[in-house]
Amino acid sequence: MAGKYNRRRATVYGRSNNSIYIDGNTVRRIEPRFGEKRAVRTRERSERRSELLQIPQVSFGYYFFFLAALAVTAFVCLWYVRIHSDITASQKRVVALESTLSNLKQANDEEYERIAGSVDMEEIKKIAMTDLRMKYPEEDQVVHITVEEDDYVRQYGKIPDKND
Repeated sequence: MAGKYNRRRATVYGRSNNSIYIDGNTVRRIEPRFGEKRAVRTRERSERRSELLQIPQVSFGYYFFFLAALAVTAFVCLWYVRIHSDITASQKRVVALESTLSNLKQANDEEYERIAGSVDMEEIKKIAMTDLRMKYPEEDQVVHITVEEDDYVRQYGKIPDKND
């Protein structure tokens, strides 16, 4: 079949007719026979593949830049892992020290309670009054000092008299 098939409206005597018709009587392009198209396509594909498989020629600068970028990336990754492991080790040390502190506080509280329980205040009062001849202070010897915080007071000088 020679010719090009067109689907367009053909006008015959001013009337349109929807049909397929052959435009011209000469062959404008030779269509390959069945099976020939496949051979051409496979040849084109193999040519494209061989073009893709060819190793492109790359300059020394490109390789140097690639290796430098790879080295920097590896250095940053190793630095990050080292910093991360240091932080993890520090956290483990803090947890161990907090545990030790807690144990020491508990042992200290237990020892304080043991000591406080073993002291007899009446015995101390009796020894102080009889052996050391101590006595309770008189009313004019007591000076009341107001402290804003729950803390102890150090006396660095003479306590003023009530008359001053």
